[in-house]
Amino acid sequence: MTNSVFRAIWIVCVLAFSVRASDPYCSVYTKALRLEDADRREGEMRLAAFRASAKRTASAVASSRNVEARNFIDTYIAAKLSADGVPAAPRSSDAEFLRRVFLDVTGEIPSPETVQSFLADDAPDKRSRLIDSLVASEAYVDRWALWLRDKFQITSRYYQYIPIEGRNRFDATIRDHLTRDLPYSDLARGMISAEGLGSENGLLNYLVRGYQNGDPIQDTYDTLVDRTTVKFLGFKTECVSCHDGRRHLEEINLYLTRQKRTDFWRMSAFFSRMNLRFITMDAFNRQFTARVNDVNGGAYMSIVSSSNPGPRPYRYGGPYTPKFMLNGEEPKSGEWRKEFARMVTESRQFARASVNYIWEAMFGRGIVDPADNWDLDRIDPKNPPPAPFTLQSSHPELLEALADEFIRSNYSIKTIVRAIAESGTYQLSSQYEGAWRPEYVSYFARYEARRLGPEELLDAISRATLTETPYWNSGESSPVLKAARLLDASEPRDNFSIRNFLTQAGRGDYWNLPHTAAPTVLQSLFLMNDNTVNFRTLPNRDGGRANRVTEILASRMSDEEAIQLLYRATLSRPATAAEVARVMAGRSGLREQWLGDLQWALLNKLDFLFNY
Repeated sequence: MTNSVFRAIWIVCVLAFSVRASDPYCSVYTKALRLEDADRREGEMRLAAFRASAKRTASAVASSRNVEARNFIDTYIAAKLSADGVPAAPRSSDAEFLRRVFLDVTGEIPSPETVQSFLADDAPDKRSRLIDSLVASEAYVDRWALWLRDKFQITSRYYQYIPIEGRNRFDATIRDHLTRDLPYSDLARGMISAEGLGSENGLLNYLVRGYQNGDPIQDTYDTLVDRTTVKFLGFKTECVSCHDGRRHLEEINLYLTRQKRTDFWRMSAFFSRMNLRFITMDAFNRQFTARVNDVNGGAYMSIVSSSNPGPRPYRYGGPYTPKFMLNGEEPKSGEWRKEFARMVTESRQFARASVNYIWEAMFGRGIVDPADNWDLDRIDPKNPPPAPFTLQSSHPELLEALADEFIRSNYSIKTIVRAIAESGTYQLSSQYEGAWRPEYVSYFARYEARRLGPEELLDAISRATLTETPYWNSGESSPVLKAARLLDASEPRDNFSIRNFLTQAGRGDYWNLPHTAAPTVLQSLFLMNDNTVNFRTLPNRDGGRANRVTEILASRMSDEEAIQLLYRATLSRPATAAEVARVMAGRSGLREQWLGDLQWALLNKLDFLFNY
């Protein structure tokens, strides 16, 4: 038996023991989560075993040169591919790249006219010019505002504490930041240190979203710490809000094994001078807005009422004053939340986590994956973790280079999006030549196809069929024409069929149900049968509203031209000669019937439902 095989078997045995030894009494860290973590860590160990035994042959090095060196990202990716003998996919075709970059950067599919002109353009810089135009577009703002709304989940349906005005102002603020490409660090500081009324300062509702209704105020402070470390620093701290890390978290997070509850409480103390109270906005107490300000004194108290202890175990000691977990820094002034906001955004981990979240949004997985579950003891190749654990970051040097670029650009989201889209790594094909191995995923040796998100899917259907529909957000004076502009999962409140479509597509509720793009059988059946889709493919239906098929019928184009238009409009590519021949041979009935059938079929194809 080879050493690498023996090592792999030993690792699996250690992991199996770790799962059995995990804390069975934690209500948050459920059995399902323990098994998920164990599966992920087993995958990490398999990857480590693969890397240890990877062949470094000249042919493997040559094959890895399929990654076109377009910027610094490719330098690091190509080096890792070459070192471990992993061949990369070929460069994506123009049609493949066009649809992909439109969806990833703007959340839209390209128009058939754009498809035709881009594919006909022979200029060597056409991809770069396209990227520049996309990141400068309003659609870019729409896509990344949706990303931020999904990230922070500021919903008007969070009890009755976030008014519609506050939700709308939150969206307006993040859109302004994206439009002007303001520093993401400013946005983070604005959320953590917000003051005033939630109906007037949209960012303040980040704090309200962490309010623990009916529990002691300490639980709100604790929740805000965990939300802040997850959303801005990429790692969870909820476990150590209930117990010390040692003897609980060894198989979960090595960094947190060194943290104690008292360390967590000193983080929570940053919020302990925040005065949060709610003001009714109507005579019947059906809607409130928060007022937040800071007081001059106070600390994190461990004493809570015995009649309302909250969900966490008994607190002890204290009172506790602030201390930043990552470096032990204490505030220099009495404005503890502002100090905390400064420490979070000045931390290098803020830059690392932020670029990793953006990378995840563009590639479907992070360099550290999951992007919200960092183990800070497993990211430094100069200080590797003890066996059987491995480095968590698949490309630690690249992650540091991206963090450097983010800081140099004054925390510009747009700069990182452009750099990723411009890279040869991002522009690899999703089609892989040769045998694919699961270990290759973390090398980013090809572009991994992903199902369109709920809003992307509805907007793609609308654009492909020329059936853009006005939607109304509550509290706004004008409609929007894209699902990506709907401000939370309660919208549009006057259109159940659209809400139902988005729910079936995995929209979630911004509270208990997560936003997901994971495919299900129910979604597939819904797309094939629901009138939200079907009526858009047939003429003289849906109230006689025009669509792509009626436009074709009103034109003088031939059947072959009509087929090509439907393919360009729906799949963002021309139909192949074989596809045209197949459709032409299958025509039956009235022209409007087979054209509608073709439109319906294209909307249900995998290469429409997935971004590849």
